[in-house]
Amino acid sequence: MQIRWTKLPFPARNEAEYRRGLNDWLARVFYEVLPEHGFEVREEQIYTAFRIARALTEGSTLLAEAGPGTGKTFAYLLPAVCHARMHGKPVVVASASGVLKAQLTGPDGDIQTLSRLLNLDIDARVAGNPADYVCELKVEAGDFWTGEEPEGWSDLIRWARRTATGARSEVPDVPDDLWEQISWDPSLSCDTCPRRGHCLMVAARRRHRDAADLVVCDHQLFAQDLLTRNDLLEGGMLPILPSYSAVIFDEGHHFPETWQRAQGWSLSQRRLKRTLERLEYWHAREQVAWRLEAALAAADGFLRALDLHTRPGEGKRDVDRTELLLKAASRLDRALDLLQTELVTEEAMSEGQESLAELQAHQNRIDEIRTALRLFRQPESVVWREGDELWVVPERPKPLFGGAHLAPGTPVIFSSATLEPEYQARVLGLGRFDQSRVGVPFDLARQSLVYLPPDGGAGGAGDAAVDAAVAEAVRVLHATRGRTLILLRSLAEVRRWRKALAAHDLPWPLIFEGDGDRGAQLERFRNEVDSVLVGASFWEGVDVPGEALSCVIIPYLPFPEHDPLIRERRAQAQAAGQDPFRAVDLPEMLIKLKQGIGRLIRTTRDRGVIALLDRSFVGSDFEEAVEAACPEGARRVSDLEEVAAFLSSEQ
Repeated sequence: MQIRWTKLPFPARNEAEYRRGLNDWLARVFYEVLPEHGFEVREEQIYTAFRIARALTEGSTLLAEAGPGTGKTFAYLLPAVCHARMHGKPVVVASASGVLKAQLTGPDGDIQTLSRLLNLDIDARVAGNPADYVCELKVEAGDFWTGEEPEGWSDLIRWARRTATGARSEVPDVPDDLWEQISWDPSLSCDTCPRRGHCLMVAARRRHRDAADLVVCDHQLFAQDLLTRNDLLEGGMLPILPSYSAVIFDEGHHFPETWQRAQGWSLSQRRLKRTLERLEYWHAREQVAWRLEAALAAADGFLRALDLHTRPGEGKRDVDRTELLLKAASRLDRALDLLQTELVTEEAMSEGQESLAELQAHQNRIDEIRTALRLFRQPESVVWREGDELWVVPERPKPLFGGAHLAPGTPVIFSSATLEPEYQARVLGLGRFDQSRVGVPFDLARQSLVYLPPDGGAGGAGDAAVDAAVAEAVRVLHATRGRTLILLRSLAEVRRWRKALAAHDLPWPLIFEGDGDRGAQLERFRNEVDSVLVGASFWEGVDVPGEALSCVIIPYLPFPEHDPLIRERRAQAQAAGQDPFRAVDLPEMLIKLKQGIGRLIRTTRDRGVIALLDRSFVGSDFEEAVEAACPEGARRVSDLEEVAAFLSSEQ
């Protein structure tokens, strides 16, 4: 083990000295140095930092839940930098979103703030997804369009031929269908590429591989690295990420689904048709043309059958795998098999390395489609449609530890404001783990109130039930004078509420998700203090401190609906002799409920009301769990006059 004593912010010559020095240094930073620069002392943050430091030094797995406003990033960044310097390998920080990644790595982000204040000179690099970089061989190949070029194509090609980085971030407004024509994709035969080791994507990979302290990526990229690392090493190629000493998942409650998706395949109509149509540009033998025509016909047949057997709805839509649909998938697989046989002959006859590389890329793309089709036909898989994408994933994801994945003893930290540790550990196959849970650094008993309607509250799905729930929400809005976020479960529900709210002629600006850009809607909600925001995707990622967000209305407990992955987890729980509701539905609901409640109190000056209109939990065997998700110590009231008085009283 390479120990970089000289880079540590405290003296240490061995493991014992390192542990003592780390604890003393963390205490000094949190209790003395950061307060000198205007940061509050937050005991919840400090406790979390020490628990993370202990997990890193012991090589254990920790699920660390810390409420909103705790300062989770500082709590894990400081021990992580020290751990990386002690072991001579960076720590990977995997974030759930680009927004969080920017918060960490931007010029005024948390990493640079700590580096500057503590004189740490932190070396942190962002690892971008390989698909976010240009493939120069694709650009040089040309012949992308048989008909009229789409708008913006010429400008994109000119940029691609002169860019120094090849990063999509330079051209963020380019639509996906254009970007896919010039970007790296997994089907490319990089091992036989004439530019192997010298392309823009590899140059970007080398930059983040040189990171000394931190490598910041998203959950998807980390999962991709974990699943491909051994194969890439065996092929003499660089893995996506460098060797690392630990991994930290920020917003770790999102990783289980990312991990399961990463082990499956997605297939869109556009991608399927485009893969085959690109072969039409290839000046191949007549036999290839025949097989290609047959494959295109089989693809059309499969896509028509898929549309017929996809149930209507939003989000993850169910697919009925009838005998008709499975036969269409088999016919397409057989047609692709015959096409590949002819392409093998083309490879043997090809002239030049670039020509061979392009043919192999075609073969690899077809291999991916056939793999998805084979998994689709297996009963031990979960399938759904999401937008234009057909998703196929194994019903039982591989465990995170063991096999070709994380080696036992690798420190792993899951950090989030909302975790259900037992449930998430079971989904990921974590085995042994530790957990840490702290609340928020706010006086919730003084700053918040919980309102429950005096009668049965919201319930049911019919028009009458919606009208009743909306009527109760309107009564709450009059007590709060607008200034409210209403959290619903789907965009369809948003549309129903929009129609019902229109009948009440409310005096406050109403903002409905789906009417415009999400970021612009949030900005309007912040600025128009008495406005009401109604949406289904605002359960997290919303930070609106101050009077503009004085109330969060949750009409229905957010139990998961119409989700094939959740349905499969229920079936597995039942097969294992567990109660599916308590093993799956309840923890999923609590994670989302806590996220929604966490939107309310963001600073010590905030004051607000949580309105739970669905009283179905009262008297149930999960009442205690819902109560625990509510602000600790907050009064429960059923009188809206008390709500109005609370919001108008002095803080």
